[in-house]
Amino acid sequence: MEFSSVSEVQIMETTMTLRSEIEKGITELGMNFSSFGELSGINRGIFSAILNGSPPKPISLNQMEAITRAFGYPEGWMFDLYIEECFYDGKPNRRRVEPFLIRCAELGKTDCIREVLSRLLEDLKHVSMIFDIAENLFTSGKVKESLVFYECVVENEKYHHSERLAISHYRLFRASIGEDNEQNLRAALRFESYCGKLPDHHRLDGLLQLTNVYFNLGRWSEVEFYADELRLFSKHIYENRVHHKKFKANHEFLKTDRHLVVYYGQGYLQKGNALEHQEKYDKAMEYIQGYSDLSWFENLDEVGLTEVKKFKDWAVANQFNLTILKGDASVLERYSLFLEEHPHEILPSVLTILESANKHDFKIEKILNKFLSVVMDGSKNNYYNSSFSLNRQANLYYQLALYNFRNQEKKNAIDFTLQALDLSIKLNNRTVSMQSVALFEEMRKQASAEQVKEYETLIRTVYLNA
Repeated sequence: MEFSSVSEVQIMETTMTLRSEIEKGITELGMNFSSFGELSGINRGIFSAILNGSPPKPISLNQMEAITRAFGYPEGWMFDLYIEECFYDGKPNRRRVEPFLIRCAELGKTDCIREVLSRLLEDLKHVSMIFDIAENLFTSGKVKESLVFYECVVENEKYHHSERLAISHYRLFRASIGEDNEQNLRAALRFESYCGKLPDHHRLDGLLQLTNVYFNLGRWSEVEFYADELRLFSKHIYENRVHHKKFKANHEFLKTDRHLVVYYGQGYLQKGNALEHQEKYDKAMEYIQGYSDLSWFENLDEVGLTEVKKFKDWAVANQFNLTILKGDASVLERYSLFLEEHPHEILPSVLTILESANKHDFKIEKILNKFLSVVMDGSKNNYYNSSFSLNRQANLYYQLALYNFRNQEKKNAIDFTLQALDLSIKLNNRTVSMQSVALFEEMRKQASAEQVKEYETLIRTVYLNA
């Protein structure tokens, strides 16, 4: 990006134009400085200094917005001209620049933001101010508005190992995670080399999010790697906390986004999940012991106890899963009773039961009759995030299609295949998409004209969006 300097003459001309607009507005209202001061809440002396001073007094953002309200103009009036107030003496004034950029972000004034950032970046020491603005917006809930500032930091931070660069990458990564698996992969690849440079509390969350993204993508070696990292790092944080508490050291405990027990337990849970999906069932069973009873964890408040209960339930569900995946259907009755008491586990558990039934060729009509109406809407009654649930839902449709295909229910099989293909295309889930295409082609001769038309429409969307 090239930057152009602005001469003092240009600054003065633009400044005078802004003041001319203000004077024009006052005249059109038929007011003088005194009466307009009463209307706007700005006293007459300040107005005189702003409009007639030599040199004129800079206008604060609060004053600018008070003037705008007094005129009855929309918010952000003359913001393009106000930029010069931020660089009034040729240098950026933080007291005006920072609130102005935050206000521009709130109002969607992207052109003004880019102009100010371009001018600030003539001196890269201002990257720290840009980062502070991004953090101000992000922590106040204005995530979308903060992103342009984080991108600016990422593009212009000259110290590769700086903490603010790592945090900026982390914020962009978190904001990028959504329902599109390919987008999530790109975000993860961009972020992962910076995860180890984060402050400890962000690093914990970064490791967890990377583990989750790679889980949805079915990249099991990456899931194993980051689950191991998460388990070891959370254990280190926990032991450090216990040590300081034991010796009553004056130590401020790390404030994490989630309870520390979540990171510790997820390290074991996701490691086991990755092993399960690689059919290493006995090894996966060993990791269940790591999260089946976390009641020994110190400092368990109400939130922590709730999380411990979740892990206990997941341990029971996963023990059933591993038994069934080995081909032992004798536990189905007990598993069904467990799911009645734990409806949050119905979607992932029925998916696992389907996968095993398809692999080991046993019937699960009782399970489907009891739970199919629930699993057909995976967005309800579960505490898994949207990306997890939707990817499971796509795989569920495919496994239902396969189950019906194996049992000669061709019409149902084709309908479920189309549902799997539709959702997997929306999610950019290539694995389920390819499986669904292959299965439909196997059944094409039995498909109705309407089903073939729906299939061809879905395939056409893939070509158009490729």
